[in-house]
Amino acid sequence: MTPDIRVYCHASLDEIDATSEAAQLKVRVTAPPVDSAANKPLNFIAKSLDISPRTVTLVRGDKNRSKALLITDTNAASVLSRIHK
Repeated sequence: MTPDIRVYCHASLDEIDATSEAAQLKVRVTAPPVDSAANKPLNFIAKSLDISPRTVTLVRGDKNRSKALLITDTNAASVLSRIHK
């Protein structure tokens, strides 16, 4: 599964915005967009989904606000149900 994510930096807390009907999932991170620092807090996505951080890989968007993650060892229905709790 490869979800598209839009990252918003300098947020007051790390969170996943699952209320949007947009094609991309909105993720807010407290990290600044400097030296790829905004990519590191994406590990909280794995924690939020109760999956191993090793199963989440950044595949596109290292230096861009639009990112794509590869999530392995799970299925799309499982991930979506955890995001929309």
